[in-house]
Amino acid sequence: LGDQFSLPGGVGIAGGTYSAPKQVWLTAAKGKGLEVSGTFSRRQGQIYMDLQFSNRAMQAMGDFAVQFNKNSFGLAPASPLNVPTPLLANSSAETSLPVNTTGAVQRMDPLTNLQVAIKNNVDVFYFSCGVPYNVLFAEDGQMDRKVFLATWKDIPAENEVQNQVSNIMFSSDVAQSKLSANNVFTIAKRTVEGQDMLYQSLKFTNGIWVLAELKMQPGNSVVQLSLKTRAMDVVMGVQSMYETILHN
Repeated sequence: LGDQFSLPGGVGIAGGTYSAPKQVWLTAAKGKGLEVSGTFSRRQGQIYMDLQFSNRAMQAMGDFAVQFNKNSFGLAPASPLNVPTPLLANSSAETSLPVNTTGAVQRMDPLTNLQVAIKNNVDVFYFSCGVPYNVLFAEDGQMDRKVFLATWKDIPAENEVQNQVSNIMFSSDVAQSKLSANNVFTIAKRTVEGQDMLYQSLKFTNGIWVLAELKMQPGNSVVQLSLKTRAMDVVMGVQSMYETILHN
């Protein structure tokens, strides 16, 4: 890699952080009339749980509060839950709960599973949801070039996992832009025998690093992804996040 390991200037393509559509996490049947749907996003370096509360019951609701169980990445509410109350019958309210990573840590299965308790004046309700990997990718995940080369060599070969992502109908510049909007940083790019090679790094909020090599050939809609990390249990989630980011 050595000398050819250089990267041209920035790419002028705007891209946003991927945020999944809201899903129903608590049905009104289980929530005694309270329906909760939500998703996660990362905005200006802050994780948010974006929530919608719908009152499907006959009477108003209030006194909302939230708690998270221990989880793999130490996610915890960074402020009290702010739901406009009373939440009248047949009405909905949206709120964004800031989330920090300083809570208690306990390994979950799946790794990004989060167990949540929501309280209101009726009862306490429990549900689980999956946190998308990209909201856990930190802004300081751009590894120094020399450190990248040394780390790639240092991580054992058996820790390298390869897969393919298909239906990619755009250039490596567009891929680079989509990924960097989600804190997957391109450290170097080179072209070898007509293939564009992107060397990338990302860092989880808990300090786990993942290194990547993305091979793209103009005119070929299948790209090759190689990942290397010491924390093998994040590999499958990172692979599927690459697919999601590139396909959105």
